[in-house]
Order: sequence, then C-alpha cells, then structure tokens
Amino acid sequence: MATATTTTLSTQLDGTLPPFPESLNHAPIAEISSRKLLAKDPETTTAVWKACQTYGFFYLDMTDSDPGSKLVTDAEQLYGLSKKTFALPFEEKDKYDFRRRKALFGYKPSGSVKKTDASQRPDTTEFFNVGKDCLFDVAPSNPYPEVIQDARPLLRDFCKGAHEMAMDILRTLARAAGEDDEEIFVNLNRFEESSGDHVRLTLKRPSDESKSEIGLASHTDFGSVTILFNWLGGLQIESRTPGRIGEWEYVKPMPGKAIINLGDAMVSFSNGALKSAKHRVVESPGPQAGMERVSIVYFVRPTHHSLMKPVGKFDGEGASRIRVGGKFADNIVDEKVYTAKEWLEERYVQLSHSKE
Repeated sequence: MATATTTTLSTQLDGTLPPFPESLNHAPIAEISSRKLLAKDPETTTAVWKACQTYGFFYLDMTDSDPGSKLVTDAEQLYGLSKKTFALPFEEKDKYDFRRRKALFGYKPSGSVKKTDASQRPDTTEFFNVGKDCLFDVAPSNPYPEVIQDARPLLRDFCKGAHEMAMDILRTLARAAGEDDEEIFVNLNRFEESSGDHVRLTLKRPSDESKSEIGLASHTDFGSVTILFNWLGGLQIESRTPGRIGEWEYVKPMPGKAIINLGDAMVSFSNGALKSAKHRVVESPGPQAGMERVSIVYFVRPTHHSLMKPVGKFDGEGASRIRVGGKFADNIVDEKVYTAKEWLEERYVQLSHSKE
C-alpha cells in the first residue's frame, strides 16, 4: 500500500511540471532497486560497486520498498515546506545566515560566489541546512525560522529514514569490497554520534540571461553519501561516456527515484577505489527553463572523531595514501591524519561568500 500511495503522490507533482527534454544527452547512470538493495541481492551489490567506481552516481528506485516509499512521501512534503520557507521575506531568512555565525547550519542566500570558482560567477541557489544533531538533540540546536521549527517531526522522519538507507548503501559497498565486517563504513557514520549530517532544503531561482550565473559551481561532496530528490533538470555530472569523457551530462529527474552519489570521505576510506564525481547545477533545460527548481537533500558525513584515512582491506601495508581534499587539496599535509571535524573545517573555509 505504501508503494502505491507514493507513486500517486510523485505522479501528481511531476504532472504539474514540464517534461525533461528527451533529445538531450543524459548520463547513463545505473538504476538500482531499493528492495533488492535491502535484500542484499548479489547482482545489485555488484551493480552498486560498479556505479561507485565509474560515475560515482546512481538512481535508487524508492517505490519498490516500504522504507523507500516513506522517503519519497516525506520528500514530497518537504518540497512544500521548501516553497513556504523560501517565500519568506529576505529580511527574515537573512537572520539565519550561517556564514555570519561561522556555522554550517542555517541559511545561505543566492548570489554567492565560491572562492575556488575561477570564473567567480554568482550562484542562483539559496538553501537552508538543518543539522541532524540539531534535530535529534545531539548538540544544541541552531536557530531556524518558525516554519522550519514547526516541521521538526517531518524533518526528523526524513533525516532518520535517509540515514538508514545510506547505511544500507555503505553495507552494500563493504560486502562488494569483500570486507569481513559489513559495518566497517557504517561505524564511521553513526547516527547517534555528532557529525555534519544535515537535511538541505534548496531553491534555485531562474538564471538572468544578461549575467554570467551558475546554479551551483562545480564541486565534489565532502561526506560519505548524498541522497537527492529533485523534480526538474539542471544537475550535471562529468561524463564517462566514450567520446564525451569529461564533458557535462544531465542527470535526468526520474519519478520515484532518488539520485545517490558518494563524497570525498568514501574516496579517503577506500583509498581511491570509490569515486566522488564532480557535479554542478545549471539552468533547467528546454521547457523547464525559467522555473524555480526545488531539491531536497540528505548529506551523510562522517562522525566528527572519525579519522580520514583508508580502512579495512584498503589500508594495506606499504600502500601510499591518496590525497583527497576536494577543493582544498593543496592545503592537505600528507603525513597528517585528519579527523572528520578538522577536514570539515578546512572545507568550510572554501564555502561561498557574497560577491563584492
């Protein structure tokens, strides 16, 4: 029953939006069944491993399992919450700007520029980061607008469900790698321990054709697993398709399917065996252009005390440790083993700032 309900909700929302242009090249990333993933299906385990070694992205069909169906239902409700939240006057949202408080949770306005973006293009994306630690009293909560505070039960449900699904992805990768302990990656990302995990409510406004703007500049994610729900195109990843290697390809939104990707932490834990792919957000294509683009994201990041180094079979004797630092790789001290909290603080330095 849950699956049928979720499919109906998703169909209703997608039915109000223009279709993604079929003529565009889009990344041929794998489509994985959440039912088979949760059942530890061997072929699915192999497919997930292959996806995470190549594109670093895959679709996860949420409609064929009860936990997945619940996540889609929650994401649909968070879509509505996002619309209400971003409709608030800027003066209200600006009270929660996380950059002024030197925090990771709160509001980021659009019109920001990534310090590491050579083109220095302002972005067209605003978001609210709602910390897992804040939602579950692991740490004191940051302030949020009343509309978000009132939605704490929904945010908690989505946060918990998304984290549990991500842990099953990590268990799948551990089995695929031949680890004796399938909890080896899970142990670095424990829900009950303090971390940078968060739910992100995102709104990308239409780009101004008279300006050089970008939805979100090219980047890799910091953490372990990212679970994304979106309904309009605009996400692009670097191609692995012969003849188009390194070019940008769209990731087509698929009803009932989340988009999964790994972050730099998993590259570190696997010593480069797994991939954290570069991606960016541009204007939605075709008839979707000119529309506000909402996305709902859950970021799994390692617990603050986790060490950013290879683990298990990836920590072989004499093996050199790859340098993984996203956009701050030049600042990494080779001989130092960073905690996740220290690594996160290095990434924070590279966060967006307002363009002068």
